Amino acid sequence: MGVHSQSALIAALILLGLSINVLFERRRVEHRVAFASFVSAFALFNLSWFFHSLTASSFWFTLLLLSAVAIAQTCLSFFERVLDKTMGTVRTFATTASVVIICISVTDLSHEPFVAAGAALLALSVYGWCIWRLYERYQAAENEVESTRLSYLVLGGVVSIVLSVIDLLPALEVPSPALGHVWTTVYLYFWMQVVLRSRLLDLKELVGRGLALLVLSSIVSLIYAALLVWVEDSLGLFFFNTIAASVLLFFVFEPLKRVVDVWVGRLLFRSTHDLEASIHALDQQLASVISLEDLIERVIRSLRASRRVTHASVFVLESAGQAYSIPTKDAQLGEVETDRVDVVRGRAFLDALAQDRLISLEDVERELLDLSDEAAESPHQSQLLEIQSTLSQLSTSLSFAFTSGDRLLGFLNLKDDRSEEAFSTYEISLFSGVTAQITRALENSELVRQLKERDRLFALGEMATGMAHEIRNPLGAIKSAAQLLEPPSDDSESESLFKVIVEEANRLDLVLSQFLSFAHPFRGELQPVQIKDILTRVATLIRAEEHDGNIDVSITASESLPYVIGDPDQLHQVILNLARNACQAMAQSGGSLRLEAAVAVQDVPARPGHNRRRMKVQVRDSGAGMTHEVQQNLFIPFFTTKKTGTGLGLPISQRLLQHHGSEIRVHSTQHGTDMSFHLILEEDADQLTGEHRRLLSLGGP
Repeated sequence: MGVHSQSALIAALILLGLSINVLFERRRVEHRVAFASFVSAFALFNLSWFFHSLTASSFWFTLLLLSAVAIAQTCLSFFERVLDKTMGTVRTFATTASVVIICISVTDLSHEPFVAAGAALLALSVYGWCIWRLYERYQAAENEVESTRLSYLVLGGVVSIVLSVIDLLPALEVPSPALGHVWTTVYLYFWMQVVLRSRLLDLKELVGRGLALLVLSSIVSLIYAALLVWVEDSLGLFFFNTIAASVLLFFVFEPLKRVVDVWVGRLLFRSTHDLEASIHALDQQLASVISLEDLIERVIRSLRASRRVTHASVFVLESAGQAYSIPTKDAQLGEVETDRVDVVRGRAFLDALAQDRLISLEDVERELLDLSDEAAESPHQSQLLEIQSTLSQLSTSLSFAFTSGDRLLGFLNLKDDRSEEAFSTYEISLFSGVTAQITRALENSELVRQLKERDRLFALGEMATGMAHEIRNPLGAIKSAAQLLEPPSDDSESESLFKVIVEEANRLDLVLSQFLSFAHPFRGELQPVQIKDILTRVATLIRAEEHDGNIDVSITASESLPYVIGDPDQLHQVILNLARNACQAMAQSGGSLRLEAAVAVQDVPARPGHNRRRMKVQVRDSGAGMTHEVQQNLFIPFFTTKKTGTGLGLPISQRLLQHHGSEIRVHSTQHGTDMSFHLILEEDADQLTGEHRRLLSLGGP
């Protein structure tokens, strides 16, 4: 059994496996039967070659002729479907020649040399013509991806034809290596990846890695051989040099591997090599970055310098938790259709990203294509279409998630519009690595921000305490002196000035008290609270107060509401402050004030696809509403629209609610304003922070 026979048998078995793989592929495969028939014809040809060389049987020789005819016919059928062109003239020639060969193969003339030559010429000529038509398609290709794909296929086809011709030389008693069977098998495997819509860039990457391994193996073999070839028959020296060579290779293998990988990368994958160097430099830079703006600027600058992307953008979760957006103008490269992804409208995309950590437009489109007719208009298809639409709006083909635990902090979008299949799997893994580094930098940035905020509030508290001490003493003296100098009742002008002094002194004392409340850290005792009781107390106080207009106060809250976790006095202060603001908004014309509480299902902004039960507390009025500018500044200290207001009521309320794990949300129209916040239910007390758990005596953090 010669090398040609062995290679033919191996090729036949592999090709048969490829054919079965395609036929039984569960996904939708274009030209499934045509390609499987084409590969099976080659498998039959190689199998007939093997058995004929082994047995010299006329049966296998006849089957060899028929398999050559099958190659010609299936080759035409497959390429007509792939190229979407009918090869009329060639098909007429192939059909006529096939009929002639089939008729001769069952006669005594079948063993004549011209018959075998004719069969081989038929198969090779039709095969070559199809490769030529493929080359014509390559020349006409406008898309870079298609051009790259076809260039590989044309080159591989030409090599396959040349080596197949060389394989026929032993029939003329000319020795030749058995490469045609092997290469054609490799070539058809490559075609299988195209038919199955696998990534061609990965195949190119695989070839490069294989070449690197071949070069490394050759160098290692030369080193090993150099230390052993001169040993000759000296057994002791042979064992000594074997050990010496093994030790040497142990130390030089990794450095050699790195050098070979670098040089192969530079020669074959220059762009990937440059990208790897750029990302490696970025990793080192991000290790010392704290500022979020600096972090994003460095990432975009590095991606721009790599020249591997035309579009890039970084989205992070907004402080309100309602959307993901581009935080600065430097956080994007190229044009982006939308700079904000709402957690509700973009839920399908965010759910998939939080779960898979990576979304590829290529995979989404492939999955849509693979959906059977029965799955059309299904919820899964709708979800895929929503994801596809979001990716298109973000101008991205790859989205990488920034996740901390199960929280989605943001995501990185990348695209190269010069090619649909722009990034190999190895390049995607490089981007995934830098994504992990960005996530760590984001976490560090958030931690530093929290520490700065704590230090700022601590300094503010210290300053407020000192200021209150320095101001309250002379303020008290001024007020006392004014009261001692109270003018007689018949001096109206002096009495009016006296009242101004006392009222303004009281007002200044109130400002100082509120400022201290805002600046000092949270102090309170969290405990189970019945929110309806607090609403009732607030409603009683509001009804007892005087108002310029007629205000109707009502409560909407079930008797069976579950308990919430909070400080009752502070919650009372927050709701009373919101209710008084609502009354002041209706001071002129009057209206209705609604205090409401109900259990609501709330989306978790940082965990798309998750929801939770919370107690929603609302304070609603029927006033004239607020402008957008006023809403934007509501929680800025000392901002107020009232003549006698301090501008600290809402910031203090917001601060108190932040320590309850909540925040005030405002919705205002010309028909009224709705201010609401959510509180944690008693049953979910384990979701509180470590400090809150300590206050509740629930154990450690």
